[in-house]
Amino acid sequence: RKFKLNPEIQKIIREKLKDSPEQINNLKSTQVLKKTLPYGIGFHHAGLLPIMKELVEELFGEGLINVLYTTETFAVGINMPAKTVCFAALRKYDGINFRFLNSKEYFQIAGRAGRRGIDKIGFSYAMVDRRDFDYNLIRRMTEKDVDPIKSQFRLSVNTVLNIFKRHDDKEIKRILTMNFDSYQKYGDNFAKATKTIAAFKSAIKKLRKKKYIEDDELTYKGNFASRIYADEIITAEVFATDFYKKLNEYQVMLILCSLAYESRDTTKIYKTYQSKDLSNLRKKVKLLKSKKFDYLKDITTFVDPVMNDKNIFDVIDNTNLLEGDIIRLFRQILDKVSQIKKATHEHELGHILDGIAFKIDKSMEDIDVI
Repeated sequence: RKFKLNPEIQKIIREKLKDSPEQINNLKSTQVLKKTLPYGIGFHHAGLLPIMKELVEELFGEGLINVLYTTETFAVGINMPAKTVCFAALRKYDGINFRFLNSKEYFQIAGRAGRRGIDKIGFSYAMVDRRDFDYNLIRRMTEKDVDPIKSQFRLSVNTVLNIFKRHDDKEIKRILTMNFDSYQKYGDNFAKATKTIAAFKSAIKKLRKKKYIEDDELTYKGNFASRIYADEIITAEVFATDFYKKLNEYQVMLILCSLAYESRDTTKIYKTYQSKDLSNLRKKVKLLKSKKFDYLKDITTFVDPVMNDKNIFDVIDNTNLLEGDIIRLFRQILDKVSQIKKATHEHELGHILDGIAFKIDKSMEDIDVI
């Protein structure tokens, strides 16, 4: 099919980007979209800037995009059905291995086929590699959503501390046994959920040893960690002790970025920044014995420009990470800043965190972050 240039789309793009800084218009992803969108062809993924994702969503919602290349996240929480859905493959990389989609993932996307009030039938097509062809598996996946809902109940440090803090022994036993996870494992016989209770007691024992619980009450570290939602122990060991008092603002930012950063084999770092602050921090974090700090040198590529009052585009030039992924990293850092501020009683720490948040916000002030 030959797509014709649509002047209406060109007008919408110009209006959307008229107040955007020059750096946004110079990004490769923006330039490609500005060329393809007027022909009704677009793409949408987490690596795009928020303003570009919003532009694509608006055009798609207006029915001005004929072909959209997108990831499965586009099918989550956005009411944007299409006449036809096409799968480039029925396998996906889940962060560890390549595997087939399960039926829920398939129907999450395929279910977008067919626009209510417009199409009587929605069509779903899939490209299947002959090497991966398994007729029975594909039939089970595509005929009916048969995969059961699985409980995501997990005894994280945060969960254990909050259960211990808020409930007595009788209530704790009830919580640990009468939940969906126990029901899936033991049915109506909740009394058999002894493994969960044993795991909880083991976690409490470890937390007592680390001084998060003393005399059947949470210590300051324990209360601090109960307000943190990931990497609770390492975050508390840094920010609920005197450890952070030996760090300057730049080093605290390196710590926060280390906690938020996820290393990938495909990530390339073009420029790093050596300094005494980095060398000294490397020595200090050895005491913490955490792999989270294995990439401190690489992390300077994100931290140094921001802490030296440069903008997000200076960071983008330092790595092959997509701009949307970089923004996501800084938003995660801001979320950790917010959690720590709520967890601490230390005004000095709050002041340091406010300074870091200010620099991050300033670095992204020219970007429409949703």
